[in-house]
Amino acid sequence: MRIAYLSADFGVAVNGSSGSSIHVRQVTGALRSLGHEVRIFSTSRYEFDRSTEDGHLQILRLEDLAGVAAAAMEHEDLGNLDHVRREFRRLLYSEYLQRALLPVLTEFDPHFIYERYSLFSYAGVELGRALRVPLVLEVNAPLSLEAAKHRDLVLKRAAAELESLIWQSADSLLVVSEMLRRHAISLGVSEERISVVRTGVDCELFNPFVSGADVRRQYKLDGKRVVGFVGSMKPWHDLDTLLAAMQLLVADDPTYHLLVVGQGPRMEELASRNETFVTYAGAVEHRSIPAYTAAMDAVAVPYAGGQEHYFSPIKLFEAMAMAKPVVGARIGQVASVLTNGETGLLYEPGDAAGLTASIKGIFALLDGGAALGASARATVQANYTWQHVATQIVESAEALLAGARA
Repeated sequence: MRIAYLSADFGVAVNGSSGSSIHVRQVTGALRSLGHEVRIFSTSRYEFDRSTEDGHLQILRLEDLAGVAAAAMEHEDLGNLDHVRREFRRLLYSEYLQRALLPVLTEFDPHFIYERYSLFSYAGVELGRALRVPLVLEVNAPLSLEAAKHRDLVLKRAAAELESLIWQSADSLLVVSEMLRRHAISLGVSEERISVVRTGVDCELFNPFVSGADVRRQYKLDGKRVVGFVGSMKPWHDLDTLLAAMQLLVADDPTYHLLVVGQGPRMEELASRNETFVTYAGAVEHRSIPAYTAAMDAVAVPYAGGQEHYFSPIKLFEAMAMAKPVVGARIGQVASVLTNGETGLLYEPGDAAGLTASIKGIFALLDGGAALGASARATVQANYTWQHVATQIVESAEALLAGARA
C-alpha cells in the first residue's frame, strides 16, 4: 500500500533523538519492511541524529503569506503570553499544510493517511476528506490536557475543542494505552474505531550481547553498582524519588551509582546539585543508547503518582529488550507491561524507600536479575516489536478500506 505519513509537530524532528522522533522513524521503517511505500511529510528534519535516510522524507516549512504572518509574530511583545505565538503558528500551519500537500498527495494517491497527532493539527482530517481516503490517527497523549498542565497553553478551550473534533473525525484512532482509550471514549469517539497499539522496540539493535565496557570505562563506573535512567527528564519523570532512593542506597553502600542518559528541561537544575553518586551523560544518539544501557546493572523507570498516565514509554521496552532487570513505578502502562517478580519489579510511585528496597532486591539476587531480564526480553519479542506495531496499523487500514469497498 501507499501510505502518506504526516507529522505536523514543530517539536518532533524526524531525524531527532527524542522518543517521539524515534517513534516516527521506527514506525515508518517497520511499515516499509512489510513492503509498503511510505512517504513522510514533516515540519522538521534534524535535531541530533543524522543517520536516517531522507529518500522518502519531504519537509514542508511554513511559507507564503502564512509564513510571513508567523515570522511577524516573532517580533510581537507578548510578555507572559509568549506561548500564544507558537499556538497561532500551529493553526497557521494546519491551513498552509492542506494547500501545500493536496497536489502532492493527489499525485502520490495514497491508500490512506497516517498522522501522528499534534496539538491544533487538523490538516490530516481535511486532507482525508478532500482525497476521500481514510485517516488513521496515532495518539500518544491528550495533548491539550498535557500542554495545559505542563506548559503555558493560552488557547485552552480552542485546543480542547479541536482535539475532541479531530479525534472524532478520524476513521481509525490508534492510542498507545488503555487509559488513553478510555479518555477518547469520554470525548465521544466511537469505541469500535479505537485500537490500543503500544509503542515497540527494535530487538536487533537492543539486544543483551551489546557491550557496555567502553561506557563504564569512560565514566569510571568499573566496580560500581550502576542503576540507570534513560529519558527526557520531563516533569512526569520522577527523578526526585529516584535521587532520594540513590541517597539511601549510597548511605549503606557507596558503590551504588546512578547513570542518567538524556537531555531535558530538568537537566540543568538536577546537575547543579553536584551529587557525587550521579553521572549525567547528556543527550546520546539513539544508535548508541544500547551501549549505555548495557553499562547499567539495573534500569529504573520512575513516575510520580497523583496524575493520569497515558504514555507508552519506549525506554521501558528498550531496557527489557536488553534483558536488563527493570524497577518501575506501579502506574499506567509500566504496571500493565511489567509482571512483578517475573519480568521486573514494581514499587509504589513516589515511595523512595520502596524503590530503594526494589533496587536492593535486584542486587541481592544470586543471578543479579538475569532471569528477570531474560523473561522481560522474551515478553517484548513476543508482543512489543515495531513489526507488531506496523502490522496493527496495516490491519486497521485494511479494515477501513474493506469497509469502504463494501
